[in-house]
Parts: sequence; structure tokens; C-alpha cells
Amino acid sequence: MEKIVETIPYDRVKDIDMVRPFFGDQKIIMFDIETTGLSPLKSFTYLIGINIFTGNEWQIIQLFNDDGTSEPEMIRTFQEMLKDYDVLMHFNGDTFDIPYIQKRMQFIEHRFSISLTDNFDTLRSFDLLKYVRPYKFALGLPNLKQKTIERYIGLDRVDMFNGGQLIDVYLGYLASGDAHSRELVLRHNRDDMEGMIYLTSMLGIELMMKGEFGIADLSTRPVRGGEGIELVIKGKLNYPVIHPICNLMDGMQLDAERDEFILKLPVYYGYMNYYYGSSSKDGCIGAEGYFTRGPIDVMEKLPLYKDKPKSRQGYIMLSDNFLGEKSFVKEFSRRIISEIMHFKRKY
Repeated sequence: MEKIVETIPYDRVKDIDMVRPFFGDQKIIMFDIETTGLSPLKSFTYLIGINIFTGNEWQIIQLFNDDGTSEPEMIRTFQEMLKDYDVLMHFNGDTFDIPYIQKRMQFIEHRFSISLTDNFDTLRSFDLLKYVRPYKFALGLPNLKQKTIERYIGLDRVDMFNGGQLIDVYLGYLASGDAHSRELVLRHNRDDMEGMIYLTSMLGIELMMKGEFGIADLSTRPVRGGEGIELVIKGKLNYPVIHPICNLMDGMQLDAERDEFILKLPVYYGYMNYYYGSSSKDGCIGAEGYFTRGPIDVMEKLPLYKDKPKSRQGYIMLSDNFLGEKSFVKEFSRRIISEIMHFKRKY
């Protein structure tokens, strides 16, 4: 087995690295594997790429099956490393990489009587793909491939081969020891590992969903180029979004760029009721005034008004109780932003 270590200066990635804001003091290790096929019974692992944060910089570590027989040593080394970390980050690893390694371990133990310890359960598995998937439509992503998301965040790398094509390159390397073939297989995985650091910038969206922002301004104004008025909420994000966001949902609009966002929501004037139960028989209290669409979930201490008792859509009254309390406005904004970002358009 060959071990290759490369240091990534933190100044190169500090503006996009969201690992520490998202995970705090938890220790993170990232990984990605290269295999000679999709079936762990008919193929094997020839490369394990690993990212660790040490000191004040990222390291890319590659465990390379340079002789075609080093897979057990690679897996044992990787599994030993896992014991020192809290979170295992990957891209689609829950579906492929982790089950593949586990089945290869079972195969190796059964076939060669080599004992290998599975440490995957000792730390939290964090699949970046699962955290990006809910926002596919909101971000306008044509698919959820790693390279597609990399291009979205502005990382447009040139890769001559995909993982499938590199299988023959690796097998050719085993046969000939060709240095160029070795460089090709290592470079592909190395770029995937650096790309994964850049992909953590997408966690800025998740931090926004968690309410990592403050309310900067709240106002109403006439709708530009139309009738009626709108509620405008401006906020300051604690952590930036890597790419400008502009989304519409049922007349509501979210614009976010870098560390700022603006929410625009239609305002309606009329008479609505707050129902104490699921039907008018349970009683209600009415109010006349200005309303805006409320979140799907009921907010504590903030009544959700409806035009009919069984209506699925509720409204928040623009009263002093709401507009004058920043904690209410912040939680309201967080929920509306989440609904807009999870909205799937019907084309």
C-alpha cells in the first residue's frame, strides 16, 4: 500500500469551508473510494481518499492499492483512523461507499481469514448528498452529481476520465507500472477530495434553515408595478450562501446573496378568524386588519388566522404583537424561508 499526503492551505478554502460553523468542535473526517466495479463480490477497492483537518489546514490522504493486493491493509488503516473522529462525511457514501467497504470486509475475512474491525458505527455518518437533495429545485440543479454541484458553487475542474473509465487505467497501471496511469487515477480521487471541501459551502444553506441569521429591517411598501402592498423582511446571515438564491412560491419571494437576504410577502386586508378547534363549533375569535401568509406549522404564542376552519393555509396578523417582537419575526422568517427552499415547482 502506498500512502500519499497533500496539504491544502487553509487560506485557499477558508471562505467556503463551512465545516467548523456547522459542526463546531466535532472532529470531521471525509472519505471517498475508487473501486474496480460496483459489486463488492466481483470487484475490489483500489483507492481510499481521506480529508482530515489538522492544525490549521486540511490534509488529503490517499491510501493506494499500488500492487493490487493491498486492499486489506488500506481498509484496516482507514478503519483505525475512524476511531479518532466524531463525524464521517461523504457524498452518497450511505448508499455506496460504506456498504461497499463493509461487504468487502466480510468477503476478505471469509476468503482470506483476515480479521478487520468495522468502526463505521463509532461515529456519525453525514452524507452531503442528502443535505443538498431537498434544495435541488430551489437551486435549479439539473442533477445531483458531485461535479454538477461543484460547478454551481464555481469550481469548474477539468477531469479527463470518470470513475468508470479509470478502472481500465488502474488495471493498466497494475500490468505496466506506468507512471502516467498512476497519476491519472490519483488525480481524479484527489480532485474529488478537494472538491468535497468546497461542497461544504452548501451547508451555508442548511445554517440559514437553522435560523443562523438576524433580522435587520422590517417594513411594508407598495408592490412595485402592481396593486397592493407587501411585507419586506431584510436579514443578515451569520454565514454566507456560496451562490445567489432567488426563489418564488405562491407570491412569496426569497433573495439571498452572500450574507444578506430579503423576504417579500403579499399583504392582504380583510376579516379572518382564529379557530379554537377544527370546526366552527369549537368557537373562534375574529379580527379585521392586515395579514400575510403564515407558516404551515403553528407558531407558539402567535395565532394563525384562517378564512375557513378547515383551510390548510393560515395567516399571521400584522399586529404590534408580531411586528414588534424580533424573536417572532425571526422564527416566522426561518419557517417561510424553509418552505420556499423546499418548494418543488411543477413545470
